[in-house]
Amino acid sequence: MKVEGQISSYNQGARQVTNPQNGSGAANGSKRADGVMTPQSSESTSVSISGKALLLSRLFLTEDITSEPSVLPGTKGMNEYGMMLPHHFLTQDDRTLLADMYEFAQEQGADLKHVDRLAWDMGLYRQRNNGEAVANFNDGRSYDLEGRVRTASFTDADATTVERIQSSGDISSTRLDQGFLNYILDPGYGFTHSSDFEFLEQMVSRFSTNGNDTTPLDSKFSTFVYKANNYIIHTSDEPAAEFVRNTSNIEEDTSREALMADAKALPQRINQSLLEAFMGKNDEKATERSFITKLFDWLKPSANK
Repeated sequence: MKVEGQISSYNQGARQVTNPQNGSGAANGSKRADGVMTPQSSESTSVSISGKALLLSRLFLTEDITSEPSVLPGTKGMNEYGMMLPHHFLTQDDRTLLADMYEFAQEQGADLKHVDRLAWDMGLYRQRNNGEAVANFNDGRSYDLEGRVRTASFTDADATTVERIQSSGDISSTRLDQGFLNYILDPGYGFTHSSDFEFLEQMVSRFSTNGNDTTPLDSKFSTFVYKANNYIIHTSDEPAAEFVRNTSNIEEDTSREALMADAKALPQRINQSLLEAFMGKNDEKATERSFITKLFDWLKPSANK
């Protein structure tokens, strides 16, 4: 096998919730507003925004807690609603869980982009009708321009993390959808993942009945680092036999199309030959003879056509 290269994942940005008075990521004040939990104080105090408010602000760009968009059906996600962002396909259970993740990540001082990325992957899964609307990249039907089969794998670091998640006791009782986990942890589907698999591992454990709810989030998630190379494309050494057969058919069809294009010019060419014969140039050109012979040969009934 030859390795063609490493490819980048999609970088999905997110909107920050800020206090217009101080420009920080936290809201200040002693008054209680929708989705905001504030302690009473005579001085400016940092407050925590509810997970639901964070979800609405970051994913749906609204601070109105009553204006949550409806859930779009994944059965129409790849056609009728193909231009909608994946977040709109998140189910109510997905949104409730993500709101809890936002709140937990905020309490732990984590960069909320980690939750944004996980929400993006979950939304894509729902938009693709729970993964049914897309084919597995590793099913042997993906080719490069030369007909060589392409497959994808995770990086060594991601593959190690995936193995830990799949072998842990937490995965069987986590609140994360099992179908989504099977999808995103399969390199044929999840190789273009946006989320950090180590962060996903922490979420699987945190929101599992078998997990330890008192375990703090790893401090490395306090900052978000974009990973430029998160999967590897492999290419077979030789073109696939099926691809070669398909290419032969295309070449045959192309030659027929070229023949029919020549046929459109046949009347003019015959008229020119007759005119030349009338004027005394009665030697038939080899090109006309060859073309007409090929045309009649192609028009003959054949069991292969």
